Amino acid sequence: GVPYRMNKYLSLVVLMLTCLMLSACAVFPTGPEEKKEITPEKKKLSPDEQGEKAMEVFTRILELTSGSESREAILPKMEEMYEEIINNYPDVPLAEESYWKLISMEMEEFNPPRVEKAEKLYMDFLSKHPDSPFNIYMEDIFGKYFSSNKMWDRLLKVFAPTVKKYIQTRKLSRPYPMFMYSEAKLNIGDLTEAEKGYKIVTELFPNTAEGNIAKNRLKEIQELRKKSGGK
Repeated sequence: GVPYRMNKYLSLVVLMLTCLMLSACAVFPTGPEEKKEITPEKKKLSPDEQGEKAMEVFTRILELTSGSESREAILPKMEEMYEEIINNYPDVPLAEESYWKLISMEMEEFNPPRVEKAEKLYMDFLSKHPDSPFNIYMEDIFGKYFSSNKMWDRLLKVFAPTVKKYIQTRKLSRPYPMFMYSEAKLNIGDLTEAEKGYKIVTELFPNTAEGNIAKNRLKEIQELRKKSGGK
């Protein structure tokens, strides 16, 4: 009868309202939900492709330096482009050279020198290119600056990796790193380590400028020990 039809009608209405409420919850979530962005995976360029791209950036740097703007004005632009090569094309020789160019700019052209940034770049460089031939140029830059400014702790930090490698391999391609390490040790008062370093320099590179200075430093250490009672 009528009551049955009314109950059936009311049941349908309740069912429809429930469905609407459920769909509304799906469309408008009640709680915060983290957005998930779908980004295409970045394709890794081959060494040849990286080389081409790096050369394009390097060419832009050369064009910039041959323009009419002053060197001081273009330094930030050059810095940005060298960083582009380092970060985007790390597997080509130009990336290694870019570290050197960038570090020399940070240390020698910016005023005041950006020492902290240069050190960070150098440690990054060593971790990625430990056997790079460009390392000697950067060692020279840091060695000159830190020794002339008597920043012995920082000098040690720069040359410690080369000395550590020598201890492991017993190979040293040139006297400069061991000599500068010894200079730092001498100036912070670690005579024992300084003496060890100077002896290595005199034994491996006796006829070099560093070898000759190292011989004199060993005599100085002996004099210092006599004055301090043999310590």
